[in-house]
Amino acid sequence: MSLREWYANRVVLLTGVNSELGRVLLEKILRCLPGVRVYVVLRSQNGLNAEERLKKIFASPGYERLRQEMPGAISRVKTFEGNLLYEDLALSAEDKAALREVTVAFHAAGPHDFFLEYCQDLPKLKSVAMASTIFKHRGKIEECLQNEKIPELPIALVRFPCIGPAYKEPMPGFVETLKAPTALMIGAGFALGNSELPAEVTPLDTAVNTMIAAAWEIGITNATKPVVYNAALLGCTWDNLIKKSQRAGCTFPYPTFGIRGMTSFEPLYWILVLLLEWLPSLLCDIVFGLIGRKQRILAEYDRVRNALQPLKSISTRPWPAERNRVYLLQERLTKEEQDVFPIVPEIDIESYVLCAAAATRKYCVNEDNIKSIRMIYLFFLSVPVILVVAYIASRTLLSRV
Repeated sequence: MSLREWYANRVVLLTGVNSELGRVLLEKILRCLPGVRVYVVLRSQNGLNAEERLKKIFASPGYERLRQEMPGAISRVKTFEGNLLYEDLALSAEDKAALREVTVAFHAAGPHDFFLEYCQDLPKLKSVAMASTIFKHRGKIEECLQNEKIPELPIALVRFPCIGPAYKEPMPGFVETLKAPTALMIGAGFALGNSELPAEVTPLDTAVNTMIAAAWEIGITNATKPVVYNAALLGCTWDNLIKKSQRAGCTFPYPTFGIRGMTSFEPLYWILVLLLEWLPSLLCDIVFGLIGRKQRILAEYDRVRNALQPLKSISTRPWPAERNRVYLLQERLTKEEQDVFPIVPEIDIESYVLCAAAATRKYCVNEDNIKSIRMIYLFFLSVPVILVVAYIASRTLLSRV
């Protein structure tokens, strides 16, 4: 049975919808699996109840394509007030009765203990897809449980490296938050790590497609125990990723004094960051303060540094992982479904980074920061011109004297 046939008219439970992965997962299900109904568990937060939070998600940039192609898609989503930190997800008795219709469950983020415990009480459940990370493991990362406490359920445990900007969906390069791989590939700041190691990055839409396809395979094979999938990588080194970003950096420069690159020599790393990133940012904010403008460059520097910080523990060592299962899963899909749900895509790295840089500028950058940096660059460009003109003028006057 094909993937789309298997998913037809199913009721899906989704948790972690407010995470970047969960948002794109929900968008993909609604857009590409039109017969599916989705039950979302959300908790009230910041004065918004679960339904209001879902409407806010639907109004976000990542849902623009869905709003245009399927404006009524939100009618296929039902929200339930709950919390992953509590037994039975803190659901009411009425909500638990409604959720007994669920046949597929996705866990995109957050604690999983109570979620998996609750899944054991779903009578019609055929499969569960749960996101995890390869970075919890040491040595060879095999396609089997490794000190992971998972109950004996039909679970697809999908381990991811860093999740980077989307490759194609919901739009090329799509990203809403500045994270480590994005900050590195668009040249927002210098990084500490071994540039010759494989880039531990999976595009956001590849991650989503892997979870959807893995849940399908668990369902059609009638698995009764957890099966592990280690998601595919971009297929390049950190060095290659940085080099391929040159065009993106020129076309869509990030509005900081960040320098492009990576080194494993820590003293050099700190010297370059302090002298070429932190110090210029500080000086610019001092100047802005003196002329009465808002000081924002150092804050952007801190934002980039915080985004790149997790990369230090990832890019300084290899993460050898078996990935046979995702390649077999790709082959199991029909040709048409390989195009719709690619899980091992062939990626043009330069184009990918260019789209990511454009999306970052559009969705992650304050427009005022761009204007401020442009003013600074124009000033620095004008200084040599002024000096040259002054030198020529002085020589002309002296020659006349």
